[in-house]
Amino acid sequence: MNQNPLIEKLRLELPFCFTRNQVNDLTGGVINSKTLANLDSLKKGPARFRVGRLVTYERETFLDWLEARMQV
Repeated sequence: MNQNPLIEKLRLELPFCFTRNQVNDLTGGVINSKTLANLDSLKKGPARFRVGRLVTYERETFLDWLEARMQV
């Protein structure tokens, strides 16, 4: 199976879960937190959960979503 090198690098570097505000820094700008907020409002973003007021993503769910959006 041919793995996407960006996804594999992120799989090794991302914490188990992270907030929407951290996404831009954690992905090196690949995706912006404001873009995620817009996609979430359209129900097109990755699965998320809230911890208080923080929107949070789980690493594997986020990476599955990101990989599905990537064009090769």
